[in-house]
Amino acid sequence: MTRFKIDKVSETLSTNELLKSIADKDSVAEGYTVVAVSQTAGRGQIGAFWESQPGQNLTFSLLLRPEFIKADQMFLVSKAISLGIVDYLNSFGEEFKIKWPNDIYYKDKKICGVLIENQLMGSNIVYSIIGIGLNINQEAFISDAPNPISLYNIIGRKLDLVSELPKLLNQIDVWYQMLADGWYEKIDEAYFAHLYRTNGQYTFRTCEGACFSGTISNVESNGRITIVDSNGEIRSFLFKEVEFTL
Repeated sequence: MTRFKIDKVSETLSTNELLKSIADKDSVAEGYTVVAVSQTAGRGQIGAFWESQPGQNLTFSLLLRPEFIKADQMFLVSKAISLGIVDYLNSFGEEFKIKWPNDIYYKDKKICGVLIENQLMGSNIVYSIIGIGLNINQEAFISDAPNPISLYNIIGRKLDLVSELPKLLNQIDVWYQMLADGWYEKIDEAYFAHLYRTNGQYTFRTCEGACFSGTISNVESNGRITIVDSNGEIRSFLFKEVEFTL
């Protein structure tokens, strides 16, 4: 089991950037977690801004050292993290799903964003910084994000963030230990079983702006998604090469 050491800061630009500044030090053990009351420049994928009211949500970064994973399989780390978050959320109800690659949705609304930054050495991962923004107690959202939601919006009550963070980390650790033990096939199966919009055909948009209908058939260990379009053609995409239409 991973030992978690949680440090709390009142304000930082980005917990990922803060953790990256110290991650190369040998004294920073796996499981070190930085949680911020206020994150003024939180980032999502490809530099997107993450809205979070100070003191209302869980915004933190976790240091892992998955040296047992080759660089070409690094998306397995993302799968394990996503499964841990979904397991935690499923303790409050159903209908939480993983929207490829690693956003967490409740029905058609986004409750959690994950930003994973890996430090590589050759074909190996030296460490992974897992940035997580999970909407817990925020009642309303004012940014132009199209579909945010919080746990409060779903269950109608507020939670103690101090006690919820260890619960979330422990659920992440369950899947991380399975990854360390080599249960890759089980992780792949569970990830696909919890994937958003796998039943039926949906509309997708390529990075060139072309739309097509298709069904998700697989997500590979490198993160590539496979979609069978309405003509039966198998199409494969990396992140940001295709998106869902909501």
